Amino acid sequence: MDNSIAIKILDLIRHGREGLVYLSNCIDTGEVNVTNLVVLDSLEELLASIESVARNSDSPNRVKEINQNLFYYIQQVKDHVLNDRVNPFLFDFQFHVKSLFRILEFEIAYIVERFVDKHLYPDFYTEVGIIDKQMIESQGNNARYKISIVLLAYNNLDFTRQCLESILLYSNDVDYELILVDNGSIDGTKTYFETIPNAKVIHLKYNIHLVKGFNMGLMAAEGKYCAAVCNDFIFTSNWLSNLLVCIESDKEIGFVSPGATSISNMQQITIPFTTIEEFQNKALAYNVSDSTKWEDRVVLLPNVLFCPAALLERIGYYDTRFYRGEFLDDDISFRIRRAGYRLVYCADTVTYHYGSLTTSSDHQTNSLEEGRRTFNEKYGIDAWLEARMSPYFQNISIPQLSNVKRVLGIDVKCGATLLQIKNKLWSEFGARAHLTAVTTMQKYEVDLKTIADETIVLDNENIFSEEMIVGKYDLIFIEKPLNEWHENQNVIFNSLSRYMNENGKLIFFVKNSIGIDSIYDFLSEVTSRHNEKIFNRELLIGEAREHGFYSYSIINLMRETNREVYERVKNLSEILTGGNEQNMRYVETVLLTDMIMYELNFSRQEQ
Repeated sequence: MDNSIAIKILDLIRHGREGLVYLSNCIDTGEVNVTNLVVLDSLEELLASIESVARNSDSPNRVKEINQNLFYYIQQVKDHVLNDRVNPFLFDFQFHVKSLFRILEFEIAYIVERFVDKHLYPDFYTEVGIIDKQMIESQGNNARYKISIVLLAYNNLDFTRQCLESILLYSNDVDYELILVDNGSIDGTKTYFETIPNAKVIHLKYNIHLVKGFNMGLMAAEGKYCAAVCNDFIFTSNWLSNLLVCIESDKEIGFVSPGATSISNMQQITIPFTTIEEFQNKALAYNVSDSTKWEDRVVLLPNVLFCPAALLERIGYYDTRFYRGEFLDDDISFRIRRAGYRLVYCADTVTYHYGSLTTSSDHQTNSLEEGRRTFNEKYGIDAWLEARMSPYFQNISIPQLSNVKRVLGIDVKCGATLLQIKNKLWSEFGARAHLTAVTTMQKYEVDLKTIADETIVLDNENIFSEEMIVGKYDLIFIEKPLNEWHENQNVIFNSLSRYMNENGKLIFFVKNSIGIDSIYDFLSEVTSRHNEKIFNRELLIGEAREHGFYSYSIINLMRETNREVYERVKNLSEILTGGNEQNMRYVETVLLTDMIMYELNFSRQEQ
């Protein structure tokens, strides 16, 4: 493919859209007849041409499956007109043909994006242009419903039934419409959906997978907010009203999501139970709206994708490039946050999660690494290593931070862990801390600006000799390990002491230079380790004390490891200690330690 072919295919898509707009105008004026249907004949020819081009693309795509559904519903629409079935015609044209064609537009735009100037095609590339928050708010205020609940299902009818029954039982305290999307199921899901009174049922004849299936439902939404859910969840008392209370507490909130019984990203809420009935009773007591349990996040997993519908439309819904759906949540979090909105985890609300029915089959095809790579290609950021909270956050001694009002974060990647510290200061002490983020990597600036009150970018790593950081802080948090800094640690501690308030706190990390990972790296001659420093714990604390810092906690942080690595460590420990059990345990701890976290107090009287 080249630029000329890309332009031609986008022109074809535009012609198709113009035809659908013409037919929509005919519907609005009541002038639809058999003659108008020639537009659909032309559309079918256009689809065939587009598919032939997409077939040769090296970008994974589902143009074939989208077109299969389009051909099916174009024929349905024609039949409705010929047989005077007005309501089925209007429904299928609006919620099947038009939505499927919009999904095709996104798919084609993604396929050809490397060959065109996106700014010439703002209708295809939603990242072009500004986000008009006032327009988004205005559209929401004119919505037909308060909330559009969108349930996507592909087979697994028993799970779908449990999910939907919980929605119907526990959502009556809010005005909502129900949109049920059957993504090509063959187990009776469509028939079951059609028995639900007043539901808007979207049926895809052929499965188009998670991303596009959800987008079909989101495009059909007529509510101010969308609440998109998977069929492997069971919902609970007040789940919907609690989310509504949160998102309406601040116009700057663009995405909220509850906790679940089984989920990652520190969104898991552990409630012991033996039956679903017992769980529902405990959830009733738990699900009390409480703003002290709301947490701002850099990335939010959509246990429920609860967002303003107009915002989702403006940013282009879920990004079609995430072929199997993995890292879709990270991507939509980034796009909503970079559009100027907050992401809020509602830890005051728990739901039940069976776990990944929609993507479990893809896990067998290395979909996680595929999605992670796609995210990295789009943003230049590793979603797991740079945008998620450090697993070591939970080891921070939060009670020691009770007087913290001003926080300085230094090289904190996208800021997820720094932001979680702020969340804890709010939930534990009622303090809205002021965040300043300093980074030596330009790529993090855009994300740090979304979570920090002040962001400073330095174009080199001589950060501790710069005079760009002003003011005093109650907490300095350095996420980049001390081993990786070029400056001498005395220079670092001296510089940090200038920024500290009396009785302030300093938290930093040191890589374990004799851990099993370090040993493997040295044996493999990994070049990234070449300039890393090796610290003696006692000497490091002594140097820190010379500048007013004294320790209140030093913690060995153990790496997660599989059984194979653990057995190797155990065997090596036995060899090194001659089998002495006490010494073996010590050596195992040393080898399995990944980082050492230092938590220090500061007092000028100690200098």
